[in-house]
Amino acid sequence: MDTSNLFDFLIIISGVYLIYSAVSMKVTGKISGGALVSKDVDVNKIRDTEGFINYMFGKALLMGILTCAIGLMGIVTSRINGPAYISLIAFGGFIIVLILFAISSNKAKKMFIDKIDEKNK
Repeated sequence: MDTSNLFDFLIIISGVYLIYSAVSMKVTGKISGGALVSKDVDVNKIRDTEGFINYMFGKALLMGILTCAIGLMGIVTSRINGPAYISLIAFGGFIIVLILFAISSNKAKKMFIDKIDEKNK
């Protein structure tokens, strides 16, 4: 296994973890720190947990699926000795989706978490 395949496997693992975190959050109704919110945020103090879950679930699930797809595409492309530009184009699309996910995550933080921090000061 070469370095690029190892990197692609790590990408797939991170996508699977993000999917797991999103589904777990939706099923249990609880937010776990680390995947979708910073570990320093006390998830028990989020004022609207259900709103946060509803806002972030679809975005996190889509991001996890796309992350897995990019990793799989990298593995398949390297296995069949396909053109490298296919992976490059897919990775560029992934970066765009990652930026949009970060913007959504920051918006969710402002909507559901930051107001809690202001009240505690």
